[in-house]
Amino acid sequence: MSDIQDACAESYSRLKHLKLVGEEVGIPWQTVYVHLKKAGVAVTGDKARYGGITDRFAAKAEAEFKRLIPSAVDNNETEFQSTIDFDVNGNSVDIKAARLKSDGRIHRWAYCVSKQRDAADFFILYAYDGSGEDVLHKFMIPGEIAREKTTISITATLKSKWADYLISDDGLVEFFNSI
Repeated sequence: MSDIQDACAESYSRLKHLKLVGEEVGIPWQTVYVHLKKAGVAVTGDKARYGGITDRFAAKAEAEFKRLIPSAVDNNETEFQSTIDFDVNGNSVDIKAARLKSDGRIHRWAYCVSKQRDAADFFILYAYDGSGEDVLHKFMIPGEIAREKTTISITATLKSKWADYLISDDGLVEFFNSI
């Protein structure tokens, strides 16, 4: 690698942001991108730091899953906005997060699975309180069952078929350690 490629790669490993790397190294972000690609560096970004509100919220649930299942390979580390978030022992796992919302009479969590429904072996749905701070529930849904849906809506009363897929942290750990 050339000196400029080394500088770009080192800066990007810390910052994960093309524009900030360009400012630090003193070249346009577009040129940073070219140097990173030549150096074989995956340009993935960091949605937890630089993404929009939805991206940062999703990254929170993904980080929680990674904490629980440290053997999970985070596909977002090698691919920008990876379709599937994790690989766990050859199984594709996508993480979804939702805040509890109300339409005035019904409180529910809503998850969009349309982009991943044909690719994920499992969906792990994180159900946060209305503030998005605390996880109230987790659901683990096999891909084949989710494939029939584009969205999954779960009422806070848990009086639906989706309640069958509730799973505890210990249950998640035990399952993924067993496969």
